[in-house]
Amino acid sequence: MILLATEASGQTADELYRQGKYAEAASAYRQRINGDPNSADALAGLGRCLLRLHRAGEAVAYLSKAVQLKPADAGMKQALARSYLDAGNAGGAQNLIEFLYESDPHNAETLFLLGESMYRSGFYERAAQALKESLALQADNPAAKNFYAVSLAKSGHLAEAEAACKQLLEDRTKPLDLDVLLTYVQLLDEDGRIAEAQPYAERAVREQSDNPISHYWQARLLFQAGRLEGAAKEAEQSVALSPSLPFARNLLLQIYRKLGRQEDAERQAEWLREYNDRLVTRGRQ
Repeated sequence: MILLATEASGQTADELYRQGKYAEAASAYRQRINGDPNSADALAGLGRCLLRLHRAGEAVAYLSKAVQLKPADAGMKQALARSYLDAGNAGGAQNLIEFLYESDPHNAETLFLLGESMYRSGFYERAAQALKESLALQADNPAAKNFYAVSLAKSGHLAEAEAACKQLLEDRTKPLDLDVLLTYVQLLDEDGRIAEAQPYAERAVREQSDNPISHYWQARLLFQAGRLEGAAKEAEQSVALSPSLPFARNLLLQIYRKLGRQEDAERQAEWLREYNDRLVTRGRQ
């Protein structure tokens, strides 16, 4: 049995963690580490708390040390791989995940990590395969379902992707995943079902109004429906939120031309020319 630091309330770090009191649990784990700097379990506990607190970059150091002290612990390796992924370092996670997969190719969490890693690296077919296997072993994993649905779309399995996205979007008991929602909008748009896609684009704008891609899709659908003033407003908002999006700028250029706003169109055209020039210059370096 692992001995854990106890808060003044009498609760152990593990108990606090299970209750979702991650900041308090982190403090309890730090107390344990102060007394025993080489406690792999306390280091791993602190790392997991930091992950829950969205401080993945800090978690890496503690989980790395825990794995060094207890290299046979697969759970600690999985937590370290997760910290790398959440910190945006898919490459750092890859060796760990490959080792875990070779050791146990039927572990649901390892398969999920493998699928997410493949997804983040752009290997969508492999991602879909790993995520499908993970879900077969552990069906109640919302994040795996989201990654799986989008991976299906990105790997060309369009009918399966549409069904998977729709099922997720109809389940209002789970938090909205914007990637799933916008993937569904794109699938409908590419199939020419503009009117069917419109309510979902509106939902994306309504629920995440500060996301430029939501406004881009709303603008694109309005443009295709001939609602040019509304399309211009949404495209302008997309560009305002993220001025460096070339596809939003290009859409806005097309809308301005349709509206006869030639000066505004020329400003977008000039931005796009400069953007393309920068790409060419970068390619030559």
